[in-house]
Amino acid sequence: MGFRNLERKETRKTYFPNLPNEEELDLFFSPLERIASWFPTIASLSMLLGLLGTVIGINTAFGEMEAQGKVSLEILAGGIKDALNTTIVGLLVAIPSLFFHRVIENKIRYISELIIKDHTKLQ
Repeated sequence: MGFRNLERKETRKTYFPNLPNEEELDLFFSPLERIASWFPTIASLSMLLGLLGTVIGINTAFGEMEAQGKVSLEILAGGIKDALNTTIVGLLVAIPSLFFHRVIENKIRYISELIIKDHTKLQ
């Protein structure tokens, strides 16, 4: 079906010939909302995994410095590079996840409003 089809009045009238009640709308959009609810979870987990990688990378760098008994930029650089790479990957997953969650939420709200407007005299 798709959102674009639901933006067409003819398609909405096919699915909702009469004004749906709130329960019917909730049931209709429930599969989409269930999928959309995973996006914030994915974003949160990816940020936390990125943070965990950062902590592990810095811990590794300090562990190597301790093992060698000296502080050196070369030793520190490898661990910090790994730490930053995991942070980057976490953010590259989190940012689009939150963006698409908002897009889907707003699209569901917009289509719901169109369905209600189709059956009201306030057009």
